[in-house]
Amino acid sequence: MHNYYQNDGYRYKTYSSGHVSFNAIEFINSLRNNKKLKIVFLGVLILAIVLVIGIIAILFSLISSMTDNIAPNGLPRVFDEAIDFLNRLWNGTE
Repeated sequence: MHNYYQNDGYRYKTYSSGHVSFNAIEFINSLRNNKKLKIVFLGVLILAIVLVIGIIAILFSLISSMTDNIAPNGLPRVFDEAIDFLNRLWNGTE
């Protein structure tokens, strides 16, 4: 924001240079007033939660097999198990 005085009658004007920063309070107020924006925001939020739960569900078997194998087999076996799991995930189960 640039503030300056204009010469004709010393009127005070404000000039914005186009650099806009995110204002959370304005966003929350627009969410309260705009029903379509509220629906889109809730849809994106639900989609993000579903994606996080999906990623956790996919990686749960890897995490459980790693914790089961880490004590008796050591770290190299854990890496082998992770690589095997990722190969099965990439190629599909046969």
